[in-house]
Amino acid sequence: MAYSTTKTGLTAALVGLLSACQQHAPEPQLKYEAEITRTEFGIPHIRANNYASLGYGEAYAAAEDHVCNMAVALTTAQGKAAEHLGPGHDNANVYSDIVMQALDMPAKGQTALTKQPPNIREWIAGYAAGYNRYLADAQGNYGSWCDNADWVKPASAEDFMTQYVALVHTITRMAGAVAAAQPPKHEAQVTVSERAQFAALEAIKLEGMGSNGWAFGSEATDTGKGALLANPHYPWYGTSRFWEKHLTIPDELDVYGAGLIGTPGVAVGFNNAVAWTHTVSDSKRVTLYRLILNPENPTQYRYEGEWRDLKSIPVSIKVKTDAGLAEQSGAIWFSHHGPMVQMPGLAWSSTTAYAARDANSENTQVLAQWLAMGQAQSMDDFIEAHRTFNAMPWVNTISTSAEGRAVYFDNTNVGHLSKDAITAWQASLEQAPQLKQLFLTKGLVILDGSSKRDEWLVEDGVPIAGTTPFDQRPLIESRDTVFNSNDSYWLSDPDNPRTGYSPLYGATETPRSIRTRMNIHLLKGLHGFEFRGDDGKFSIEEIQQALFDNSGLTAHLLMADLLQACAVQPEVQLDGSTVSLEEPCAILAKWDKRYNNDSRGAVLFREWLTRYDYTATQFPGPLFDGNFDPLSPATTPVGLADPDRALKALAKAVDLLSTNNIPLDTPLGKLQLAHRAGKALPVHGGNRYEGIANLQVTGDTIDSPIFSGNNDRLSGSKTLSSSGYNIAHGSSFIMAMGFTEQGPKAQAILSYSESGAPSSAHFTDQTELYGNKVWRDIRFMPSDIDAATLSSKILQE
Repeated sequence: MAYSTTKTGLTAALVGLLSACQQHAPEPQLKYEAEITRTEFGIPHIRANNYASLGYGEAYAAAEDHVCNMAVALTTAQGKAAEHLGPGHDNANVYSDIVMQALDMPAKGQTALTKQPPNIREWIAGYAAGYNRYLADAQGNYGSWCDNADWVKPASAEDFMTQYVALVHTITRMAGAVAAAQPPKHEAQVTVSERAQFAALEAIKLEGMGSNGWAFGSEATDTGKGALLANPHYPWYGTSRFWEKHLTIPDELDVYGAGLIGTPGVAVGFNNAVAWTHTVSDSKRVTLYRLILNPENPTQYRYEGEWRDLKSIPVSIKVKTDAGLAEQSGAIWFSHHGPMVQMPGLAWSSTTAYAARDANSENTQVLAQWLAMGQAQSMDDFIEAHRTFNAMPWVNTISTSAEGRAVYFDNTNVGHLSKDAITAWQASLEQAPQLKQLFLTKGLVILDGSSKRDEWLVEDGVPIAGTTPFDQRPLIESRDTVFNSNDSYWLSDPDNPRTGYSPLYGATETPRSIRTRMNIHLLKGLHGFEFRGDDGKFSIEEIQQALFDNSGLTAHLLMADLLQACAVQPEVQLDGSTVSLEEPCAILAKWDKRYNNDSRGAVLFREWLTRYDYTATQFPGPLFDGNFDPLSPATTPVGLADPDRALKALAKAVDLLSTNNIPLDTPLGKLQLAHRAGKALPVHGGNRYEGIANLQVTGDTIDSPIFSGNNDRLSGSKTLSSSGYNIAHGSSFIMAMGFTEQGPKAQAILSYSESGAPSSAHFTDQTELYGNKVWRDIRFMPSDIDAATLSSKILQE
């Protein structure tokens, strides 16, 4: 080959040489490659050839829908929410940041990542890369409330693992109680309101996150195969929302369902062989320890006859204010049991204080367990996934299989107590009725912090040290039906009550919640609540009808007595005025006791019922007459306890509605609304008091940029605001599925819709479906996905 040595000739020769090299050079190896196909309602189906690429596509698609909340979750886990988002409602971000820093959550996340198997590490690394790719592509234009926010920024695999670790903790949800715990006579640098401390008390039981789960075995379905109803009751706003997805790695993983925003994997869902859902467990993941303090030094506590020093960890955070960033310093105190806490009735005095131990503080294998569950090809595989990891943080598992094995697990982590410790604690409950009431109503287990006897036992082979072994955790199998609605395992197979597990898995042979009682009525056809066909079996359609029947058991149990009281006494004196009950009682008599959008009478009954404390709907007392019978737990207690009190409460409900110009027979859908970025959408369903399966609950304060209602309360009401009943949490990812000879068939509704971005076409589309009780088909088979494809793209890097 001839070439010129002149400058021009040399340049041409070099260009030709480079061109030839490029033609023969190997293609650069791709680190990530994923296909994202979206079907109706924006549901993504992510397909990849390895876990790194799966995470890459999964996070990219998630960020398209929820980048703002993903960024909030990351920021919060790093202990920087107040710095970027401000103090939050009632200083919630301040308390959270202080506790995240005191627990050194980022370090926990880094350590947890090193403990993951290689495929999980690759998955999370790909997930971080996919999230970062979306940020680079979007350039701050997300079509949502965090557009161009400087705190929405690239994240590492360690950051996402930190978020995951923080999520499984309970103690992080109790941040107000941890921040409030300060020694007497020490000047508190952080003031925590009693309301925030009470919120921490509620967080022990994860109030605001409930659920129903029904699993049907071969003897309960019209197909002779397994079927499932998933009905988690989760928040409509914030970082604990569900996001629906389908994840596929050929010959490795093919699972459909939903997970919490910003977390890889499917938490509730199905594959070709098994299906499962979760409900928040009644187990006691946090135990409190009562410490006896040195009267001369309230930062010392007695342990086995000796004084031990409490440890103080100083923390300093930044808080965004109108005037700029402000510094906030404080200290968090620890005993060897765990962080000190203070809640209403559990104060740090000169003689006594309380510490908390969280059974999930060292739980790092949740993602690995959910992956193993999603890969299971039989119920035996599914059980083994639980046995291997023991990592479910705070949820029961209600599951079924293609061959029709229905299985309930409470595989949550609780402290492994000795028989002596349990005996001593149970004796303390009998000696102090207030402690027993705190256990039954608030889930508090208070142990003796001065005695080694009450420490958690450590056994070989248990993945998380100090927690119960797998064979001592509730597992109930049936070919009929198993279910859970947030009470303990006792009645999860209603026909075969179980006892005998650690009391930290919840009380047995005690009154159940009114919603648990309703679930049993629906599943067993009690008192006319029969939804099974003539064959005595459930079809998928009949399961759906049972859930959306929207009948309230409380009304069914009390209405006849209430109307009889009205007939006897049609007028009531209220604040010196006479209130006629003829019209309200006539409205209640016509009401069908359902909580549908067009239900007239539901609002009046709700405002009457919520004049009682919620515990009155469970235990005999001011509302229900008679005794509880453990042999008839679904039907007792029953009857109206005090007609005079009931009529006065009704008169107050009438006065409330009349004063606010609300017709007594106003349809529920006029007031019960989802307020989302300027839209007010009717929402059917009922609250905790009402004994309804399809739960939808208002919140005291909805702290979200996309909430467009009013955070106030009408005087005299527990739940009604000037913008109606503002729905804050309840039925969310609702799925009814069954196995057939052709594979799994399923329908679903994601009540608050797939996207959190107000500009998205999928911001309210499923909320409208929910309001009209319209279910949509789930696309699982490749041919169904192809036929329903709205868009498809391949991401590479």
